[in-house]
Amino acid sequence: MSVLSFRRISAAVLVVFGFTVLEAAAGPAEIAQIKPRQDKLRDMGGALKAINDEIKKGRLDWDNTILPNAQTIKDRSVYLLNWFPKGSGPETGKKTYALPAIWQKNDEFQKLGKAVQAEAAKLNEIALKKDEAGLKAQVIATGKACKACHDDFRSPDYEKENEE
Repeated sequence: MSVLSFRRISAAVLVVFGFTVLEAAAGPAEIAQIKPRQDKLRDMGGALKAINDEIKKGRLDWDNTILPNAQTIKDRSVYLLNWFPKGSGPETGKKTYALPAIWQKNDEFQKLGKAVQAEAAKLNEIALKKDEAGLKAQVIATGKACKACHDDFRSPDYEKENEE
């Protein structure tokens, strides 16, 4: 075996070992959390958008659009703060829009997450009452609660990569 071949093989082994150590440090459970977290957050955003689109139409389909989407937002929000275990951020080496600030300023993140949960619960209550005026106001309040978290804890790359 030539010295050059040995160096190439050694370099390849070190690269593979490096990725293995990175994954071991992050942990498979934390890495596995990223995609489901992103999917659930997209579910919430899509549900809020569906309600907002329905409001813009001017006639509300409570049974097929408003109620199921309000329920989705409420149901997902209950688990929101569990979707960000320590070690499931950029340090995994996986694509995530979660900024390190989530874990660095976790008290603030928890506070904002609880505000989202409270607004989501209110949205669902108003939807169940089929209160159109209340729904319009609460969609705005829920959107603001979501945005407050996005402002400091979600990468601006998300907006760039997910423009419609």
